[in-house]
Amino acid sequence: MLGDNTPDSASSPDSLDPVTIKDSWIWVKGSDGNASVTTTFVVIAFFVTTAAYVLSIAEKIGPVSIRSFDVGACAAYLTPTMALYFGRRWSEK
Repeated sequence: MLGDNTPDSASSPDSLDPVTIKDSWIWVKGSDGNASVTTTFVVIAFFVTTAAYVLSIAEKIGPVSIRSFDVGACAAYLTPTMALYFGRRWSEK
């Protein structure tokens, strides 16, 4: 309201308090115990790369043919994600 001296809830510093924001179940928790987007991306990238490697062991599973393991493609997928993760960990210390 006009003329009211109470702070607006959007501009209140308490509205951005991290304690009131709930962590989502989607994000993996980092070593500090907080939800971390970069840790989640690293875990996903690791499991995708591992799945590609394990599935490439067989040429065919039933009627489905599987591509051979492409080291360059997996490295191009995993390396930037790992660099982001370790870069953020290094800069936090």
